[in-house]
Amino acid sequence: MVQFKFMALAALAVTAVTGKISVQVHRNLEVAKQSNVVVKFHCHEALATHRRRLKGGASRTETIESLVNSLKEHTTTSQASVKSLLANQVESTAVEVVSTWIDCSLYIDNAPTNLVQKIAALPEVKSIYEPVVMELSETKSDDKPASPVYDVIEWGIKKIQAPALWANNIKGEGIVVANIDTGVRHTHESLESNWRQEYGWFDLYNKTNQLPTDPMGHGTHVMATMVRTQGIGVAPKAKWIACKGCKGTCNQRMVVECAQFLLCPHDKDVNNCDSSKAPHVINFGKHRREFWLEVMITMWREAGINPVFANGNNGRESCAYSSYPAASPQVIAVGSTNSRDFLEIDSSLGPSAANPTFLLLVSESVSQQASVTMVFSTRYGTSYAAPHVAGAIALTENLDTDTLTPPNKTCGGIPNTKYPNNLFGYGRLNIFKAVAPGIPGLTLPPPSNSTQALNPTIELTTCGIVEDNTHYVSGDFASTNQVTAESCCAECKKTPGCKLFVWYTLDGGICRLKRTLGQKVAVEGAKAGVLPAPALARPPLF
Repeated sequence: MVQFKFMALAALAVTAVTGKISVQVHRNLEVAKQSNVVVKFHCHEALATHRRRLKGGASRTETIESLVNSLKEHTTTSQASVKSLLANQVESTAVEVVSTWIDCSLYIDNAPTNLVQKIAALPEVKSIYEPVVMELSETKSDDKPASPVYDVIEWGIKKIQAPALWANNIKGEGIVVANIDTGVRHTHESLESNWRQEYGWFDLYNKTNQLPTDPMGHGTHVMATMVRTQGIGVAPKAKWIACKGCKGTCNQRMVVECAQFLLCPHDKDVNNCDSSKAPHVINFGKHRREFWLEVMITMWREAGINPVFANGNNGRESCAYSSYPAASPQVIAVGSTNSRDFLEIDSSLGPSAANPTFLLLVSESVSQQASVTMVFSTRYGTSYAAPHVAGAIALTENLDTDTLTPPNKTCGGIPNTKYPNNLFGYGRLNIFKAVAPGIPGLTLPPPSNSTQALNPTIELTTCGIVEDNTHYVSGDFASTNQVTAESCCAECKKTPGCKLFVWYTLDGGICRLKRTLGQKVAVEGAKAGVLPAPALARPPLF
């Protein structure tokens, strides 16, 4: 009987140990006899220690310093046994080890089966799993430069009323924003002036690189939407810092090391971290279904840093497709609309298991292409909507539901006329509404009756009134390829029987000529024009 109990207890112990190891790691070990692993330790004690130590009235810098010290101390203590096991292993094999304190983890490459089993047997170890690789949120681009010189205020910036605050000299002074992305091209002519150089850049792929670079362009576009000048960035006088944790995809360890850097920025040698240099808001546009980022997000929030994440571009899939980490209840998650306040078809929808609603914002912004320093291009997607919110936090924030156009769809049983819901979340950001009650005398500037265009080639007045984002149903009698709306107009004018035209950006420009004016509908990017009726001949006086 005693022997049976002993065997049963031994079996339970083995089950408990193997239960800490993920299915994928088990498979890797069976096939290759080794695996890259993340060893997770319990981290809640570090947070409890920090809160116990923190004195009332502590400054932001003191709060972050206390948190960082508590995390580092706890990580050193909790990982001691594992590091002892690793001491001889690393010397005799190709095992590589990196410790991260923000999430109380060890990242071990090429860990053999016996080592993984020994580590799992330690009581301080919470779990062992394979490192995650995250994808950049897919975006759309027009793939052509808009202008070598850009001075037009983008519609996404106007939608959230940022210019109304600029007119009252509220532009984000004293605020630092950051992103974890593909890098930032610091030489771009509208970003170079507000990069905070001191403790302002960390490249996980090339730690000797001391100047921000971005061969892909994604991170530069995101940063530009937050802080760039020339009517493109929400908070043009805020400073920016960045960490390069992605190259097409984002490796978990590199993202976590970036998270550490942004919680307590350090020098180029990864030493002397300075809590006073932490940013106020962090933007991140990657997504997966796993919840490994939650500890990191918790530490940011504890430090008073606002995390802003793109909700993902899976709106065509179904409801309940909101991506993590945007699905976390601790973050501001951002979906996207078009310029006419319709929900973008690709914007992911709720509810999610963790965060049943999300904040909605516009998706379009304008930025440079990666190879040059003065060219701007247009890109679309929730990862470009999210930095509108991140930039707005540098000013302030509020939500507006009055202007949004509900689609004929609901998710999670919540009607779209009720806010928050699982399509538009809490509504559209309206910065002016948030600031105005707290600043006496703050008023909206008078509306401008003028519009700006980039390098116009011909006047469109010869085509009558040209309507943006507009399509007229039916009436087609001819279709041609035209690269601009102007040339489409000219084609209509010279074609007998043509009364109106609709021009689309598809396939380099499609021009449809129409005889009759059908039902008017909204189509993003389309331009419609009705030719003026010919003037009637004056009747003879006598």
